[in-house]
Amino acid sequence: MTIDDDVKRIAEGFNLDPSLIQAVVNAEGGGDHIIRAVQCSIPSVTTREEAIRITCRSAVHRMRDFIVENGHRGAFVAYWAKKWAPRGAENDPHDQNANWPANVLSGWRNA
Repeated sequence: MTIDDDVKRIAEGFNLDPSLIQAVVNAEGGGDHIIRAVQCSIPSVTTREEAIRITCRSAVHRMRDFIVENGHRGAFVAYWAKKWAPRGAENDPHDQNANWPANVLSGWRNA
């Protein structure tokens, strides 16, 4: 699948896989058809750029909903901790990162 330049740029700005967003654009008919697809929910959308941004924002929101609604909070926080607060990190000489996943998960559940 060819990734359109605007799809690549916008998706990467949302830290999304451009191939996911391109697949959505293609599923909606390609080209400017994404505008009409987004207009079903937001009639004021008039440009492809705006439509792709809304599609990306929607993907991010749905990913968050998927994590929460399907009980994957713990798995997501553990995955994130490996990059954000890894055990044995040079800036964590007292191994406080060991508690990071539990602290974040506790705070997220109680928010």
